[in-house]
Amino acid sequence: MQINLNSVVYLTHICVEHLEKTKGNVINISSVAALRAFAGVSPYSVAKCALDMFTKCMATELGPKRIRVNVINPGPVRTGILTAGGFKQEQSDKYFDAYSSILPVGRAGYPDEIGYSVLYLASDHAAFVTGTNLVSDGGATAANALNVQNLKDLTKL
Repeated sequence: MQINLNSVVYLTHICVEHLEKTKGNVINISSVAALRAFAGVSPYSVAKCALDMFTKCMATELGPKRIRVNVINPGPVRTGILTAGGFKQEQSDKYFDAYSSILPVGRAGYPDEIGYSVLYLASDHAAFVTGTNLVSDGGATAANALNVQNLKDLTKL
């Protein structure tokens, strides 16, 4: 909760005055874990779900100040999250390869693809977008492909 929610609440709070002056906006990074329950990662899912609601609440509270607030919910993206959690690179690669086999787009995402979502939400092209979740997950949520047990079976982690 400290990392995934409280830090965002604090940073948002201290930035409001600056965002108002500069006509800035807030883009939080959540997870598809906020949208589905996963055994074994409940605290993470709860924190990310709370972050999604915080985003919506701030959109309504900061909207009158012309500050837009949105959240991106990435799915499986080839980052260092697993190796940072103690997995070997080979295990991480196997995990993302397994996801690739069940995602509608046929592959896990890349960090720059989430970056493009951030660029869109920060741009004037999204001037009428606030309080929304932008799900960037390769179709995982739509296809109901987010099953931790299936991934464990595929990867034998």
